Amino acid sequence: MKKIIFVISLIILLILIFNINNLRSSNFIGKENIKSSYLYLKKKTNEMKFDKCSINKGTQRQGAKIFIAGHTYGNPGDKNLSTYPKLIEHLKKDKNEYQYAFLAGDIVNKPSKINFLQVIKELNDFIENIYVAPGNHDLEDDKNNSSAQKDFLSVFKKKYQSLSVNGNKFILLDSTTNQGKISNDQINFLKKIIKNSEKVENIFVISHHVIWQNYVRNKITPNVPKSLSKDDNFKEVLSIFKEIDEKISIYFIAGDIGVSYKKTVLFCEKNKNLNFIATGMGNKKLDNYLDLLISSEGEILSIRPVFF
Repeated sequence: MKKIIFVISLIILLILIFNINNLRSSNFIGKENIKSSYLYLKKKTNEMKFDKCSINKGTQRQGAKIFIAGHTYGNPGDKNLSTYPKLIEHLKKDKNEYQYAFLAGDIVNKPSKINFLQVIKELNDFIENIYVAPGNHDLEDDKNNSSAQKDFLSVFKKKYQSLSVNGNKFILLDSTTNQGKISNDQINFLKKIIKNSEKVENIFVISHHVIWQNYVRNKITPNVPKSLSKDDNFKEVLSIFKEIDEKISIYFIAGDIGVSYKKTVLFCEKNKNLNFIATGMGNKKLDNYLDLLISSEGEILSIRPVFF
């Protein structure tokens, strides 16, 4: 698969180079056109790499439509207090209505109750139910007694939780209170969930930080330094899921990427029944989120990245 992706990418690159040289000789191309070609190639390459994790069984059947996104406050240089304006404009034009949104952290630049409530107000035009795995901007990297934590809990009630959607289990974790780690109370929480998961179709584990970045084969460059996960405990988290039947697919999804299009903007790696996915936005060029459709019987009909 890697060789096929490489060959296809190389062919696209050669075509682009040939066209750029032709256009240059005709004085039709400048730096912006070259940059656009580069971004187009990068987008297509990311989409091809994601094919290992994507599912497309047709979207004609009815089901729960789910939105999963990371870093939804957007670009750090912008002045918006809540949701990325570019995302709001996209959702308006797209006219998709989602039953659930799972936000993988950094939903505001500066945490406050007013800003958190504004996020809900903005997204409720497109999404019925909103759940958040908090990021460092949401909790200010602080301990349990911070005002940011209190504001977050006053609006979203929980820092970690689980819920079922059509027989699929969605688990949202707090990787911020203990920066890059999953706390002992969450470890015990996970053990209880997994112990009672015999009839689950699929499991989605959503966190802000890429808590699994040291456990994948391919390189991933998150928004934060890799040193953050130097003392991670994902090995302990992963060991809990070894009790799961291999027929059940497990999706670990993180949202702390995508601030710069020169770093990782989308990630997918599959290892047997384990899927490691990262999605994010804020770079203004290759922003993306995940679109997921689950049938009433619990089957994943579609999972795909949406660039906007």
